[in-house]
Amino acid sequence: MTFVHFFMLGFGSMVGVGWAVSSNRWLAQSGGVIPAFIGFIIGTLLLLPIGLSHSSLMKRMPVSGGVMVYGYRAFGTGISFIGAWFVALAYLTILPWEAIYINNILINLFPALKMGQPIYHVLGSPVYLSGAILGLVFALGLLLINLKGSKLAGKLQSFLSYLIIVSGIIVIITSFIKFDVNNLTPIYENIGVGTHKNIFFGIVTMIVLVPFFMAGFDTIPQSIEERSPKTSQKAVSKALLTSIAAAGIFYAFIILSTGGASSWQAYSQQPSPAMATMLQGLYPGLIGQVLYWIIMIGTLAGLFSTWNGMFMAAVRLLDTMGTSGLLPGFFAKKGKQGKIPLGATIFCFVAAAIGPLIGFNIIDSLTSLGSVAFVLGWFITCISALRIERKSKDPLTKSTVVSVVISSIILILTFIPGQPAYMGNLSLVLFAIWMVIGVIFYYFTNYGDRGISEEERRLKLFGTVEQPSLEIREE
Repeated sequence: MTFVHFFMLGFGSMVGVGWAVSSNRWLAQSGGVIPAFIGFIIGTLLLLPIGLSHSSLMKRMPVSGGVMVYGYRAFGTGISFIGAWFVALAYLTILPWEAIYINNILINLFPALKMGQPIYHVLGSPVYLSGAILGLVFALGLLLINLKGSKLAGKLQSFLSYLIIVSGIIVIITSFIKFDVNNLTPIYENIGVGTHKNIFFGIVTMIVLVPFFMAGFDTIPQSIEERSPKTSQKAVSKALLTSIAAAGIFYAFIILSTGGASSWQAYSQQPSPAMATMLQGLYPGLIGQVLYWIIMIGTLAGLFSTWNGMFMAAVRLLDTMGTSGLLPGFFAKKGKQGKIPLGATIFCFVAAAIGPLIGFNIIDSLTSLGSVAFVLGWFITCISALRIERKSKDPLTKSTVVSVVISSIILILTFIPGQPAYMGNLSLVLFAIWMVIGVIFYYFTNYGDRGISEEERRLKLFGTVEQPSLEIREE
């Protein structure tokens, strides 16, 4: 993989999640265009120190595994497992999230998919047989692509990322053409979504949502071992940081341009695909039709991009956890040729296939759960960077300290009921269930003489039984 491939992997995984399907909901959740715009800019700036911590650790340990490897080198097996297990939850949360949105958009495009009576309801959301089958077919397609290997999946990721960029630029330009500053008013208003009562807490609400929609950058450390010989460590680090900045700028312009193209209160309440519908209404005739389908293609490309990117990252992480003895051997099981991580791939397919079966109303809970899981993983990465810097000969960097403070504050706020950042009761229950499952897996994998030795674990993680050097590698 080259600089461009790494950049596209991170950028595509980030912007694919919500630019076309969730950006109008952000206006409702934060109380307006301005709080959403400011919140996203601040959220992006807060992520840069966290990105720098990832970058520093990548240079010291250029091996796949991300937080699992970093946590192990800094604190040992227990912290390594906790970080990796919850980052796995974050990736796996996105798989049904994407499947739900893809299914929902296709149902809106083709109403015949929801003809007849629902087969059941989940949290009041109807689930139709034809829609569920369609979602399962797409999940199966994702499985088959990844069973072909990372090369095909990587090429698909780059192609989809280019589609996102082109369609996103078209949206920004055409929205700014219709931009009216009066559409930004009122600057703040709680329209019945969330508990915030002023613009400050509206901005805070948006900041807390940012991690879920900007989480794709940590797919880059998961893929570091696939860099080409001509691609330096420094280039990969630049790809990580520039992908964060580019995705944040992209999202901010999407919020400002589309939010100012029509009444933001009305736009924020439109069902998906709200952006395509809005621009079709602003540009009557053939131009509106063309814009509608360009946005729909970009929307689906974005959803598939993140779906594929997170699938790839989740498979790699679970496979590495299984190989290094942190999870049962099933997760390390390989295909006939010994290359495809079959066990981890099947597990991720099940997570993706659940989406079309659980309805649309669980979306907000999945978003909150994924955000908390990502922030927990980032927090462990940041404290690992802090501890490793203290152990090494290099001076402690301010960005590492800042990253620990930022990630810890956000993490704490998500567990306090009544706060705008609180994850919600259902998300908290799901978080606890995942924690219990992790304890069971870890206990039965490592109980007594079932686990592997630390020397063998280091060999699998780092390629050597010795602890890897903490020196920064610039090759």
